[in-house]
Amino acid sequence: MYSYTDKRAMKVDKISWLIFLSILFLGFALKIKFLFQVSLWPDEALYLYIARNLAVDVTNLTDISGKMMYESPPLLMYLLSFAADIKFIEFDQAARAMIVLMGMGTVLTTYLIGRKLYHPLVGIIAALLLAICPLSNWVGIRILTDIPVVFFIYLAIYMLVNEKKPVFYLFGLCAVLTKYSAFPILFIPFFMKLKPRVWATLYLTGFVTLLAFVMSKNLFPKLDGWVGYFYNFFQLPNVFHMAREIDFFLGYLLAGFILIGIFLTIREQKYSAVFHWFVVFGISRIFLPWIVFRVSRYTLPLYPALYIFAAYGCYRGAQLLKLSWPSYSKLVNVSLVLLIAGIVFFNAQKSLGIMNQTSNSFSGYAQACAFLIKQPSPHSIVTASPRQIKYFAPEFNVHDIDQRITPDEFRIFIEKEKIEYLSIDSWSPHLPSWCNSFDFQEKGYDLIFNGQDVRIFKVPKR
Repeated sequence: MYSYTDKRAMKVDKISWLIFLSILFLGFALKIKFLFQVSLWPDEALYLYIARNLAVDVTNLTDISGKMMYESPPLLMYLLSFAADIKFIEFDQAARAMIVLMGMGTVLTTYLIGRKLYHPLVGIIAALLLAICPLSNWVGIRILTDIPVVFFIYLAIYMLVNEKKPVFYLFGLCAVLTKYSAFPILFIPFFMKLKPRVWATLYLTGFVTLLAFVMSKNLFPKLDGWVGYFYNFFQLPNVFHMAREIDFFLGYLLAGFILIGIFLTIREQKYSAVFHWFVVFGISRIFLPWIVFRVSRYTLPLYPALYIFAAYGCYRGAQLLKLSWPSYSKLVNVSLVLLIAGIVFFNAQKSLGIMNQTSNSFSGYAQACAFLIKQPSPHSIVTASPRQIKYFAPEFNVHDIDQRITPDEFRIFIEKEKIEYLSIDSWSPHLPSWCNSFDFQEKGYDLIFNGQDVRIFKVPKR
């Protein structure tokens, strides 16, 4: 027989899970419409192109130019390759559904971590904040490495919280094989063994070292190749873009709760795996590029931790207020519920707004390429969106337009490379500025496809 206390605990646990499932449904409902969007960003097209090739040949880890892909680790592309042969749904839709499921998995692990470390209510609040997070939802409908790496990171952290180190290292390795920036996750157990004074000194040393490194980069020449790719990534933070990102994706009210949660965590010395990940990755994130909206997703690995801190700031802060002013307990509870409800409402609106705003961007390539592949060979095209064109028309030899090229240089390039087709679209930020106003038809180019966002020209005979 269960005691009254046991029955009550079981009832509370059941209610907690029912609330969490409602949160999970809310997060999925916000994104379901966008599973079938026509928008395809350049990186999405690249990952899908490589994944489709891997479905045929598991060793073919090459990009659209035929070179070995080193900019991102291969795990996501191998996972996506399993969806390439699904017959009843388009490949990009199946891949996007896989990313959405990983995002929902991160909401689950956030709930479980908050519940384990603090209280079921902390887990519920943290999961709710993540489910309606504008950044997580916006990136969560994109076939990119950001959502999968966050999924593996917090799955690893959950295993570490439950003292399952072998499984922690398995998922930690999966995170690193999804995105290089996740490598600090593997050092979290080491830092957790150290005394606070020791790890605090190491963290401060790491911050100062990175600061000195980025400040001294101007004294040395830029590096090329794969070394330069990683070397040039680190830079001084742009405070203006940092503030704009916090304002839009978090909001300063929620940022206040985050600070309260971090302060209480330090004061109470609750130095969990979540805390150490927040500090370690936070230090490196400061020195990665800050361009609001364009690379805001680089901060995403911090968001579940931030929401756990925010939830703890709400929960523990309310407890302390009620202890100080017990006669105002109901007012504190009502105020907290209203504040959270306001945050949820506005962030859900932001999520829908930004997803709607970009759901039709970088579109029109599928229709253009469906027309293009029916054209007579040789199949050689120049475009400012080579990744999308190559994905939808893989048999084409695709050339990229240099953003700095002049009209005369462009004409010489066309003749030298024996280009037969030209694609001009409304989306690529790399398109030379003169292309939009240049009268290609006057120069003998034949407009053979005139889509809303993509135009295809037949290059004049030489």
